[in-house]
Amino acid sequence: MKTIRPAAIAAVILTLLVSLSGCFGLPSITGGGGTTTTTDSSLVGTSWSGTDSDGDTWLIEFQSDNTVGFTYDGNAFDDATDTWVLAGGQLAITIAFSDGTATMTGPYTDGSSTIDLDGVQGDASWTLTLTKQ
Repeated sequence: MKTIRPAAIAAVILTLLVSLSGCFGLPSITGGGGTTTTTDSSLVGTSWSGTDSDGDTWLIEFQSDNTVGFTYDGNAFDDATDTWVLAGGQLAITIAFSDGTATMTGPYTDGSSTIDLDGVQGDASWTLTLTKQ
């Protein structure tokens, strides 16, 4: 069983980065249920897929309103509560499942062909490597 501590620390750091990003004059995008800060629009309109450390399959599409459409283990979802934000080179994806909210965080650089994410939902944690489609 994987420990939750690294993912929880990453989530706290990302939250602080997003909170402080307003101090640095980064542009804001409204959508996905609120205003989010982003430093890069290169993810908009792209799709990424991968299998997480628990064996679950993902396909994630980054939409222009900072929401994500995704397929999880063959089931497709596209809901305004499922969002993404990129700030300070850190990507965060938040997905509201019926049994709780999942958050995946990790570094992203424009032009990357893979994204390595740490996921956490309640007491569960996992890793996910996404490859650009």
